[in-house]
Amino acid sequence: MHIGIAVDGSENSLRAVKHAIELAQQLKQTPSLSLINVHLSALISPVAKGIDRHQIEQYMDQIAEEELNAARQIVADSGLAAQVIKGHGEVAPTIIEIIKKEKIDLMVMGGKGRSSLSDLILGSVTTKLISVSPVPVLVVK
Repeated sequence: MHIGIAVDGSENSLRAVKHAIELAQQLKQTPSLSLINVHLSALISPVAKGIDRHQIEQYMDQIAEEELNAARQIVADSGLAAQVIKGHGEVAPTIIEIIKKEKIDLMVMGGKGRSSLSDLILGSVTTKLISVSPVPVLVVK
Protein backbone atom coordinates (compact mmCIF):
# COMPACT_ATOMS: atom_id res chain seq x y z
CA MET A 1 0.00 0.00 0.00
CA HIS A 2 1.15 3.51 -0.78
CA ILE A 3 -0.26 6.40 1.26
CA GLY A 4 0.09 9.97 0.01
CA ILE A 5 -0.14 12.79 2.54
CA ALA A 6 -0.79 16.36 1.41
CA VAL A 7 1.43 18.75 3.37
CA ASP A 8 1.16 22.52 3.15
CA GLY A 9 2.64 23.47 6.51
CA SER A 10 -0.75 24.11 8.14
CA GLU A 11 -1.75 22.60 11.47
CA ASN A 12 -4.46 20.63 9.66
CA SER A 13 -1.93 19.04 7.33
CA LEU A 14 0.29 18.10 10.28
CA ARG A 15 -2.71 16.41 11.93
CA ALA A 16 -3.15 14.50 8.66
CA VAL A 17 0.50 13.39 8.83
CA LYS A 18 0.02 12.14 12.40
CA HIS A 19 -3.18 10.33 11.48
CA ALA A 20 -1.57 8.67 8.45
CA ILE A 21 1.29 7.47 10.66
CA GLU A 22 -1.16 6.00 13.17
CA LEU A 23 -2.93 4.23 10.32
CA ALA A 24 0.37 2.96 8.89
CA GLN A 25 1.44 1.60 12.27
CA GLN A 26 -1.82 -0.38 12.57
CA LEU A 27 -1.39 -2.17 9.25
CA LYS A 28 0.21 -5.62 9.17
CA GLN A 29 2.57 -4.58 6.40
CA THR A 30 4.16 -1.12 6.63
CA PRO A 31 2.98 0.99 3.69
CA SER A 32 5.06 3.37 1.63
CA LEU A 33 4.49 6.98 2.67
CA SER A 34 4.84 10.07 0.51
CA LEU A 35 4.69 13.64 1.77
CA ILE A 36 3.26 15.69 -1.09
CA ASN A 37 3.67 19.46 -1.31
CA VAL A 38 2.28 21.37 -4.29
CA HIS A 39 2.35 25.10 -4.91
CA LEU A 40 0.39 27.04 -7.45
CA SER A 41 2.93 27.99 -10.03
CA ALA A 42 3.75 31.68 -9.81
CA LEU A 43 4.77 31.42 -13.44
CA ILE A 44 1.15 31.61 -14.58
CA SER A 45 0.72 35.00 -12.93
CA PRO A 46 1.15 38.15 -15.05
CA VAL A 47 3.33 39.44 -12.19
CA ALA A 48 5.90 36.77 -13.09
CA LYS A 49 6.34 38.10 -16.61
CA GLY A 50 9.99 38.92 -17.09
CA ILE A 51 11.15 37.17 -13.92
CA ASP A 52 13.61 34.31 -14.30
CA ARG A 53 11.74 30.98 -14.14
CA HIS A 54 14.61 29.25 -12.35
CA GLN A 55 14.63 31.95 -9.66
CA ILE A 56 10.88 31.54 -9.05
CA GLU A 57 11.12 27.75 -8.86
CA GLN A 58 14.02 28.00 -6.39
CA TYR A 59 11.97 30.33 -4.21
CA MET A 60 8.93 28.03 -4.36
CA ASP A 61 11.12 25.04 -3.44
CA GLN A 62 12.47 26.99 -0.47
CA ILE A 63 8.91 27.62 0.73
CA ALA A 64 8.06 23.94 0.20
CA GLU A 65 11.08 22.88 2.28
CA GLU A 66 9.94 25.12 5.14
CA GLU A 67 6.42 23.70 4.95
CA LEU A 68 7.72 20.11 4.91
CA ASN A 69 10.12 20.43 7.88
CA ALA A 70 7.62 19.70 10.64
CA ALA A 71 6.05 16.83 8.67
CA ARG A 72 9.46 15.27 8.07
CA GLN A 73 10.21 15.48 11.79
CA ILE A 74 6.90 13.85 12.72
CA VAL A 75 7.62 10.97 10.34
CA ALA A 76 11.19 10.60 11.61
CA ASP A 77 10.01 10.60 15.24
CA SER A 78 7.61 7.76 14.41
CA GLY A 79 10.43 5.55 13.15
CA LEU A 80 8.89 5.39 9.69
CA ALA A 81 10.25 6.81 6.45
CA ALA A 82 8.58 8.89 3.75
CA GLN A 83 9.63 10.12 0.38
CA VAL A 84 9.00 13.77 -0.45
CA ILE A 85 7.29 14.82 -3.65
CA LYS A 86 7.11 18.49 -4.60
CA GLY A 87 5.03 19.84 -7.43
CA HIS A 88 4.25 23.15 -9.11
CA GLY A 89 1.01 23.99 -10.86
CA GLU A 90 -2.68 24.09 -10.11
CA VAL A 91 -2.79 22.22 -6.82
CA ALA A 92 -5.62 19.67 -7.17
CA PRO A 93 -4.78 18.55 -10.75
CA THR A 94 -1.09 18.32 -9.85
CA ILE A 95 -1.89 16.12 -6.85
CA ILE A 96 -4.03 13.91 -9.12
CA GLU A 97 -1.07 13.56 -11.51
CA ILE A 98 1.16 12.58 -8.57
CA ILE A 99 -1.42 10.04 -7.34
CA LYS A 100 -1.43 8.38 -10.74
CA LYS A 101 2.32 8.56 -11.39
CA GLU A 102 3.32 7.32 -7.93
CA LYS A 103 0.54 4.69 -7.75
CA ILE A 104 -0.84 6.04 -4.49
CA ASP A 105 -3.62 3.91 -2.99
CA LEU A 106 -4.92 6.36 -0.37
CA MET A 107 -4.64 10.13 -0.11
CA VAL A 108 -4.68 11.67 3.39
CA MET A 109 -5.13 15.39 3.88
CA GLY A 110 -6.36 18.04 6.27
CA GLY A 111 -9.81 19.51 5.84
CA LYS A 112 -8.39 22.99 5.31
CA GLY A 113 -4.96 24.21 4.40
CA ARG A 114 -3.23 27.48 3.71
CA SER A 115 -6.34 29.25 2.42
CA SER A 116 -8.63 28.60 5.38
CA LEU A 117 -9.96 32.18 5.41
CA SER A 118 -11.54 31.74 1.99
CA ASP A 119 -13.13 28.34 2.66
CA LEU A 120 -16.06 27.83 5.02
CA ILE A 121 -16.28 24.08 5.62
CA LEU A 122 -13.68 22.22 3.58
CA GLY A 123 -10.77 23.70 1.72
CA SER A 124 -11.19 24.14 -2.02
CA VAL A 125 -8.35 21.70 -2.82
CA THR A 126 -9.83 19.11 -0.46
CA THR A 127 -13.28 19.52 -1.99
CA LYS A 128 -11.86 19.17 -5.50
CA LEU A 129 -9.81 16.08 -4.63
CA ILE A 130 -12.76 14.36 -2.98
CA SER A 131 -14.74 14.74 -6.20
CA VAL A 132 -12.07 13.81 -8.78
CA SER A 133 -9.51 11.58 -7.07
CA PRO A 134 -9.08 8.11 -8.57
CA VAL A 135 -8.31 6.80 -5.06
CA PRO A 136 -10.02 7.21 -1.68
CA VAL A 137 -9.34 10.51 0.11
CA LEU A 138 -9.23 10.48 3.90
CA VAL A 139 -9.94 13.96 5.28
CA VAL A 140 -8.58 14.59 8.77
CA LYS A 141 -10.16 17.35 10.83
